[in-house]
Amino acid sequence: KQWYQRRVRGYESMMSYILFSSTTGLPVLHKQCDAKIVDVVHTYLENILAKSNSSLASSHIQVLNQDDTLISLYYRSVKDNENSYIVCFVCEGPVLLSPFYHELDKYTDGLSEQLPDPTSYLIKWHFSCIEYVLRVVDYFRADLSPLLYVALSRNNIDVLTSNPDCQIVRDTHLFISSCSLKELMYNTEVVFSPCSNPEETVMLDFDNKIVNYESNKFCSKWASSIESEFDAYIVRQKLEDYKIAANEDLNTFRRLLHLAEADHYAFFQGYEFIKLHDNGKILFEMLSHESMVYSLEKLENLLNILQKFRLYKESSATKSIAPVLS
Repeated sequence: KQWYQRRVRGYESMMSYILFSSTTGLPVLHKQCDAKIVDVVHTYLENILAKSNSSLASSHIQVLNQDDTLISLYYRSVKDNENSYIVCFVCEGPVLLSPFYHELDKYTDGLSEQLPDPTSYLIKWHFSCIEYVLRVVDYFRADLSPLLYVALSRNNIDVLTSNPDCQIVRDTHLFISSCSLKELMYNTEVVFSPCSNPEETVMLDFDNKIVNYESNKFCSKWASSIESEFDAYIVRQKLEDYKIAANEDLNTFRRLLHLAEADHYAFFQGYEFIKLHDNGKILFEMLSHESMVYSLEKLENLLNILQKFRLYKESSATKSIAPVLS
């Protein structure tokens, strides 16, 4: 807890928010923000609205400059019955909200339920959307590597806890979602629910801070990099980089197998790539699952052949080593 408190101590000046009414004009309804920044944001939104109301139909993140001070601004239009609002989350200084785009969108989705008096909800936006990454890193310090592994696996996640509605469970769900490829690949969100097949279920034991799952060198390397950081914004960017690195490797493997349909050398390159890669098992499982989800028959056949070839090579290697050992 002291570790977490030290890391969030410098965020007090960044936890600003503004809620405008966009039904008539652009008056400020609620704010926790310096007056000068309110004026800058107000002027910026007026210019946006003067061009087109449709530009506020979705969320946006913009970096503004006020007297050589950078302002990272997230804004989005929300509605409550016949009333319309624009919610703004603001951070001052050299920080970027863009890595937290997904978290801020989900948090803003819950704002309409809090209207017309959302103050208690708005004031927690930084705690809920930004600081959660530090709480999870602190909580699962010894098991951060398998937690990253879980985020890339396609397994169901079961939760063991005496308090399923506690903050760390919600934080961990958000953490895993932030570095998972499920939404990108299958347009599905990460859910905490058991599976009828225990072999396809990962157990997260929150009472004992245990992730009952394996890991690999790829995840361990990224876990070490994340553990050393003291800034939530840098941690979140590294989680995004971790996801991007995994996706790029998956695309490379996918491209090699696509070429392998007409090129035997590309097939061997695919075999070498997955054999030597620190994240090879996960990449193979992800592409196998993708071939089944989207009924990609050619890809599924290539993966089956590749798996047989891998087993054959492993068996041959074992036989060649046996006489030496004897």
